[in-house]
Amino acid sequence: MLKNLLLTFLLTFVFSGCFSFSSLNPFSDEGETKKVVKPTKIPDDAPKWVKEVKEENSISIVAYSYIKNAEVKEFDKKRTLLIASNKLSKKIYIKTIEFYKEYEQKLDNPMTFDQDLKTIAEQISLKAVSKSIIKNSWLSKDNRLFVKLSADSDFVATLIQNESKNIYKVDKTLYKNILSNRAKTLLIEYLEK
Repeated sequence: MLKNLLLTFLLTFVFSGCFSFSSLNPFSDEGETKKVVKPTKIPDDAPKWVKEVKEENSISIVAYSYIKNAEVKEFDKKRTLLIASNKLSKKIYIKTIEFYKEYEQKLDNPMTFDQDLKTIAEQISLKAVSKSIIKNSWLSKDNRLFVKLSADSDFVATLIQNESKNIYKVDKTLYKNILSNRAKTLLIEYLEK
């Protein structure tokens, strides 16, 4: 009995470090989300939207996946869309956290926990991705399916404004930095960077 318990404990300890699903989680705090991603080698014959991702009034990303044959199947489309959704949610999540951190530096006595901010940033990014749209897709000569996915930056800014009312005391500082129309315009510019 004691041998079985020790063996179970040992196997759990050994295999817990070997397998990780954090790479699938766009909100994981492990080093994988903080690593700098190498830029994708874009084919020379790529359309303009692949080369220039930024788009006015939206938060956009371009993602790709390799296709085994030259024909694109439904599974390939879904896989590429999943990769794009993951990248977009990660981008919005990081921008939201950074925005709240900058706002908290303006406060005399911030009364929020990091976990609360992370939870709200997750909710905002998931809502934004659920309302995102596929702007374009393209199959390159080297069998990579590229997809451009965009979320409306005004929608994301409105989500941030609404959630801010729930976590911060509504006062002049909050109104000036987040809730006013001028602040919303600056927030949209910040999100589109």
